[in-house]
Parts: sequence; C-alpha cells; structure tokens
Amino acid sequence: MFTPIIDWLDERIRIRSFWKVIEERSIPGGTSWFYVLGSSLLFIFILQMLTGIFLALYYVPSPDHAYASVKFIQEEATFGSFVRGMHHWGASFMMVIIAFHMLRVFIFGSYKKPREIVWLIGVGLIAVVFGFAFTGYLLPWDQKAYWATVVGTNVAGTVPVAGGILLNIVRGGPEIGNLTLSRFFAVHTYILPWTIALLAGLHVLMLELAGPGGAWDPAKHTPDRNEPLFPNQIYKDSLFILGIFVAMAALAIIAPAALEPQADPTDTSYNPRPEWYFYFMFQLLRVFEGPFEVVGTVVLPTLAGLVLVLLPFLDRRAERAPAKRKILMAVAGCIVVGVIVLTMLGALAPMVQAPAVTAPSVLAGRMLYDKNGCSACHSIDGRGGKIGPDLSHVGRKRDRDWLIKHFRDPQALVPGSIMPKVLLPESELNQLTDYMLSLK
Repeated sequence: MFTPIIDWLDERIRIRSFWKVIEERSIPGGTSWFYVLGSSLLFIFILQMLTGIFLALYYVPSPDHAYASVKFIQEEATFGSFVRGMHHWGASFMMVIIAFHMLRVFIFGSYKKPREIVWLIGVGLIAVVFGFAFTGYLLPWDQKAYWATVVGTNVAGTVPVAGGILLNIVRGGPEIGNLTLSRFFAVHTYILPWTIALLAGLHVLMLELAGPGGAWDPAKHTPDRNEPLFPNQIYKDSLFILGIFVAMAALAIIAPAALEPQADPTDTSYNPRPEWYFYFMFQLLRVFEGPFEVVGTVVLPTLAGLVLVLLPFLDRRAERAPAKRKILMAVAGCIVVGVIVLTMLGALAPMVQAPAVTAPSVLAGRMLYDKNGCSACHSIDGRGGKIGPDLSHVGRKRDRDWLIKHFRDPQALVPGSIMPKVLLPESELNQLTDYMLSLK
C-alpha cells in the first residue's frame, strides 16, 4: 500500500538508507529498559511544544489580559483544560525523567571518555529545563504565579556585587510587572525552545559520534551480546512512551492544572508555594536565612553546577561498574537523599511570606525616597551615591523604631553623621520607613 510512496521518497532522500542505519545501530550489551529515558524526554519535549503552541494561540502576555486569557483556555476553549493540563503535567514528568536519566548515566559511568561532551551538553539541557519551569511559572498571572516569582527572582538579588543588576535584568525593572511578564513569555516561548532544540540535536549527534555507552561491564561488549536498535529497543521505548502519555492524559483529566485568583500585588498576606520540583530550593531559603542566605541561593547551586560540569574530568578512571566507584556512589547517594529530604521538608513546611515589594505604603515610600533625592547619597542594589551607607539590605539590619528615630535625628543615633533630619509628616515618615523595611 505504501510501497509507491516509500519508493518515491527513497529516490529523493534515500529513506531506506536512513532506516537501515536505525535498524542496524548496535547497542553494546543488548537492549534494556534503562535506555528508554532519553527517547521519553524527546517525546515529552515535542508534546510540550505542541501543547505550548495551542496555549500561545489564546494567551495574551500582559498583566491586564494574561489571567483572563488563561481562564478562557481553562473554562471555554475546546479541549483547553485538557491541553493546559497536559502542558502542566508534562513539566513535572520532564523533571522526574531527566533526573532519572542523569542518575542512570551516572550509575552506568556513561559520562566517561569518550562521551564527556555528551554529558556536558546534557548538563546544559538540565539547566534549560529548569529555565523552562521557572519562566513558565509566571505566565498564568494568578496569586501563586506572581508571589512565587517574587520570591524566586529575589534569589537573583542575593548574588554578591551584581545582585541588583541581575534582579533588574530578570524583572525588567525594580518590580514584577508588564516588562517581567513579556520578558518571561519571550524567553519561555522563543529563546528556550530554540536553545533546547539545538542542544538536544547536538546531544544526539555527539552520542552517535562517540557511540552509546551500553552496559558498564566490558565483558558484555561482545558481538554476540550486542543487539540492534530495532525492534527490541524501539519496542521498549514505544511502550514506555505510551505509558507516559496515558498517565499524563489521566492526570490532565483527573487533576487539571490549578488556577488561583488573579495576582494581587497588594495582598502581602499570601504565602507562596512553588511547584514541587522547586521545593528543595525554597527549603534552602528557610535553612540559610539572614547573612547566610547567599549560601543557599548562590554558593550551593554554583558548587552543584561546577561538580556536574567537572565530573567527567575529575573521574577519569576507566572503571564504570558502580562497585568499583564506591566513594563516588556514596557521595552521589547522599546528595540525592539530601535533595529528597529538602523536597519533603519544603512540601510540609509553610513557605516564607513573600516580601511586600509592591504594597501601597512601600510604593509611596519609594516615591518619597526619589522625590527627596536620597539616592544622591545612598545606593540601593548598586544604584545611587556612595556618600552614605548602602541601603540594599537595611530592612534586615534595622527595625522600625530605630529607622524612625534615625530619620528624626540622625546625629543622636550615629554621632558625626552628616545626614540632615528628615522633615516629613508622620504618615509620610511611616511610608518611607516601610520602604526601608522592604529592602532585604
């Protein structure tokens, strides 16, 4: 039935030769259910692209219309709730499978020579997947999306020296608003998809050039134990992918993606809770508070990234069997258990209340700060004068009473201070104090 079509294609693009390459591709040590994870990630990515295109047809990336457009998708668009649910659960499935895929590669020692480049590109793919999850978080513009993004973007502000600049780059300004939403939408729908497509293509190409790692036991790498990709491995891949699709579809119907009330920047009582795959990071914010915050937000994530990047070059021994890498396996096991424990604690513990960066009194205080030329002497997040103290973290160091007393008579609390008295009405003085207390 399809022979004429195949003949026509083969005459032009040699489709039979392409299929022959797939059919004869050898898997050292034979096929395995452990090898289904890579193809599953590719399937989920394609599914995320297709559902994302559907959502983008209805979505309006502006604070005035974003929530209403998502609500329309959820409640009125044909199959809108199902497609949004598939997109929502696809993110969770991708996080789980990419974690298992990385663990599988690590346990099998497949990051070793000559597949170092394959591993490095894989680490880049993990970073991009987290970028997808974070940038897509704000798009519904509901309470959870808004306030969790407030806390998440504040992490950028904790980076030493460049924190203020990074925070403004991420948000598109000092606060989360129209520029933040449009920036997140552009990154989520244009930049990251092309990035992950390029990296995924390179990942597959480098794997083909370097050759699959196969079983870690060299004794199994014999011609009689090798198996072609087709039909056994493709059968396993297809069955596993079908299971994933059925599970995602069932969850999309039974537990559709939630949509909380529309974002309210003045509701400072809202306690944000992120998606489960960010629980470990938010728990780190609880563990490392105050002056040690940078440890949880910058130091540990940077160290983790460096370890992943340098792993193939630190572990250069030829042995791939886990039994011969006991120390490395024990360290990796401790890290995995630590992430699981942090995730569980983050799920059970109440989240830290989001900083009221856009409360009316804080906004009024910021206007007073600008109106009275305070930035001529003081700097916040790297912007402003250097005559007076840096106020970037003053809300963490001083309380309300101290600040008000200092505004009224700076020399009484700080002898020798050249700061003049702040002559403002009581209400405006409190607003200025609220702004100072928000700078944490």
